[in-house]
Amino acid sequence: MRSFWVGLIVLFLAGVQSIQAQEIARAYFRVRDPRVTQLISKYIHHDFGEGIFSLELPRVVIEALAKHPGLEFRGEASLWKIDSHRRVATACAPATTMPWGVAKVNGGAGGNGVKVAVLDTGIYVNHPDLKANIVGCVDAQTSGLRNRCADGNGHGTHVAGTIAANGKIVGVAPAAKIMAVKVCSNSGSCWSDDVARGIRWAADNGAQVINMSLGGSSMTQDEKNAVDYAYDKGVLAVAAAGNSGPGVNSIGYPAAYFKVVAVGAINSLDQIASWSSRGNNYATTAYNVEERDIEFATPGVSVESTAKNGCYATYSGTSMATPHVAGLAAKLWQASPSATRSYLQDRARNNYADLGQPGDDPDAGFGLPTAP
Repeated sequence: MRSFWVGLIVLFLAGVQSIQAQEIARAYFRVRDPRVTQLISKYIHHDFGEGIFSLELPRVVIEALAKHPGLEFRGEASLWKIDSHRRVATACAPATTMPWGVAKVNGGAGGNGVKVAVLDTGIYVNHPDLKANIVGCVDAQTSGLRNRCADGNGHGTHVAGTIAANGKIVGVAPAAKIMAVKVCSNSGSCWSDDVARGIRWAADNGAQVINMSLGGSSMTQDEKNAVDYAYDKGVLAVAAAGNSGPGVNSIGYPAAYFKVVAVGAINSLDQIASWSSRGNNYATTAYNVEERDIEFATPGVSVESTAKNGCYATYSGTSMATPHVAGLAAKLWQASPSATRSYLQDRARNNYADLGQPGDDPDAGFGLPTAP
């Protein structure tokens, strides 16, 4: 018994005392022996309940704890990133009230009673075109969520505008409400356990739709469990496919998880953007969303929207395509995530010309959903 405690204490002292000199990692664990809890409690980054939590510690300590009999190692968290491809200089008067992408999907009105959580770099909540629609503002990057969501990057503010701007420029669903959940740093990096925590917070606080214009190459089971948790509470998650195209199966997570709507990008001529990540659709059952499938392709090239300085900016990326789908989900909400998803699939498959390669393809999946 004594060696159990001494061994664990020595382990922590060896790693944590030199924390500044070590590569920092995050990982998920479940407690097997409750005696461990008091020693690791100060290093818990997020508590997900049922004895599951993420730790932030030097990698050498994470690797040692992964072998400890008092803990179940459940995988490392990933450092994801936002999925904008290119941005253009801002202007303080938009080129048009209704951006081409909003017009393409027949947006610009609706969304009443629906909350969309934007998990991103934060949002400039005092933007004239957004402030009336902001109903939540939290930072999930810290161990305890804080009531702040300043956007030092601009990415999240741009995404939010495509969904629900209502002023000099309009979004797809300008009557929808926006919940700002900061899960990414101002440099655009996003720890996946922060995203998982943000997903759960959004689900617990009344969101019907979650927009994630971010991603990476892998996703742990606990991150998938966060999506499942939200889905079971009536939330539809939408994510950017990534900007690693045009190779087949270049899609990133969380978009590649089959319970998340994966969105690629098109330009104003309905052409798939060369850099838009592709799915694995031709290797799976047609028109039945499976792991690593693209589901839709929507406007993501030269998209104008709100900027972090209160003005307007034009960005490109699957990050910009994703909020068109999130906005449509808000505008066309069908009382449940499954019904809404099926409705969007029908709108894409049966009410717009096929995009990309034929059928349910790796470029565009079902195609482009539009409002009636």
